[in-house]
Amino acid sequence: MMLIEMYKVFMIPFTFRQIDYFVATAEHGNVSAAARARRVAQPAMSMAIGQLEALLGEKLFHRRAGHGLTLTPAGRILLDQARALLALATQMSSAAIPPVGPLKGRLTVGCFKDLAPYILPRLLAGFRKLHPDAVVDLFEGDFTAVRESLVGGRSELAVTYELGIEADIKRWVLAELPPYALLPANHPLAKRRSVSLAALAKEKLILEDMAQSREYFMSLFWAHGHQPRVSQYTQTFEMQRGLVAHGAGVALSCTRPAGDRSYDGVAIACRPITEKLAPQRVVLAQLDAARQSPLAAAFVAFATGK
Repeated sequence: MMLIEMYKVFMIPFTFRQIDYFVATAEHGNVSAAARARRVAQPAMSMAIGQLEALLGEKLFHRRAGHGLTLTPAGRILLDQARALLALATQMSSAAIPPVGPLKGRLTVGCFKDLAPYILPRLLAGFRKLHPDAVVDLFEGDFTAVRESLVGGRSELAVTYELGIEADIKRWVLAELPPYALLPANHPLAKRRSVSLAALAKEKLILEDMAQSREYFMSLFWAHGHQPRVSQYTQTFEMQRGLVAHGAGVALSCTRPAGDRSYDGVAIACRPITEKLAPQRVVLAQLDAARQSPLAAAFVAFATGK
């Protein structure tokens, strides 16, 4: 039964503040962060969540020491309904704003950390011009964290590579980025117009230490019968670029920031791959597009140009 229907039938006396605090806690993954986001005391946030659980007769969160909060099955169902209810309340309380005008409310967007600075600032700047009163919270992480934030309800939308996205998750393609080689600027291969996987396989390879990323780039070599030498793993894309710039090895990537230099200003040579390789698709994903909040629908429409 929908939350709003429960209220009508059973007259459950929950408050919009309790619903808002529940959504904030679900999106931030812990009470302290949610309390800071809403600028309230943590005990008040905890009390509101406890009252809501008591009123509904359901545990909404799994609580594990040191691991934050995760939604229970009942909590995941309630989260979609709560977001829709808050969005409806916001629109009803702003009668002066026509339905097709600027929206209010909060939206959480997850993003793969390598793509986040490459794509999101431009998207957010344009979206905020259309909806200046909307608040967009960001969650950045690796592939697994972003996927879990989407499936677990912490993020309503996610911007990520299509790697590891289940077939039943709705997605909209934002860009297609082909793999390319990163080389030290003075490397002999940098003199070529394109670089083959065979040539790269003979060099020291630097990889980001993320399962999907490692498997994807290694699979490019394996599919063409090459076994590259991995000399070093990094935790971040910028560390990978920095090591390449300073001659520690070569790398592959799909994300290419403007300006081929490392953080400390050393030049990097970027060259296309000689072999014909399928590009990686950057997608905007949503777990259940049929239950979009108005803000999520507006963000999708803006991001996709529809």
